[in-house]
Amino acid sequence: MKIRVLGSSTIAGRTGSNCSGYLIDGQVLLDCGPGIWSALYSTEQPSEPINHILLSHFHVDHISDLIPFLWRRWVLETERQNLLSIYGPGGLNVWFKKILIPHGDWIKDLTISLHELGNRKTEAGLYSIETRSTGHTANSICIKLSDTLDKSLFYSGDSGWNNNLIELATGCDLAIIDSANSPENQSEDHMTPDQAARVASSSKVKRLMLTHLYPKVWDTDPAKAAARHFNGEILLARDRQVVYF
Repeated sequence: MKIRVLGSSTIAGRTGSNCSGYLIDGQVLLDCGPGIWSALYSTEQPSEPINHILLSHFHVDHISDLIPFLWRRWVLETERQNLLSIYGPGGLNVWFKKILIPHGDWIKDLTISLHELGNRKTEAGLYSIETRSTGHTANSICIKLSDTLDKSLFYSGDSGWNNNLIELATGCDLAIIDSANSPENQSEDHMTPDQAARVASSSKVKRLMLTHLYPKVWDTDPAKAAARHFNGEILLARDRQVVYF
């Protein structure tokens, strides 16, 4: 697998950093927050249209650039008839109908298939998808993506400590885990770097990527905090970073 980090920050993150978005093998877009559309097409034009988008939840820092993505697809008329499959948590169909209201009928010209994900496996092209609830919102999910070569990626989305994360991440080659909170600012909605590391250790993943860090977390040496609980390789997610495994 090839993971390209399009956005690794938060809505209150460092200047010049985008919010959540990851491109998998140039084919699957995982979340689509502010700045992702620009990052996707300004530095490395995909050779093929992206026909699969996975959304972890409906907060604006994870979904706001979906509309620009769709608009570009509509403007480039050659892509209008390509089937775009959008996967997300329960409520995806209702949410998508609501975003149609202020944007007009042009979206209806696109060929879009919506898939609400539950605690089961489904297919996205050459990949299999498994999801579990995270509790960050009423319908937020974490995601495991596996390819035909038995490589697997885990993405926590936004989440506090949750045993579902450990269950789904078990044995994955790379875990991208929310580490938004500093130790003095803990909450049930996000994890700290050491909590993310404990998830990685408990699930025996091979590599850990800490992501979605608020500015205060960068001041605490998050990699050092994580290394106290996880013995594998620790990466700090940064925009334009590329990881192969």
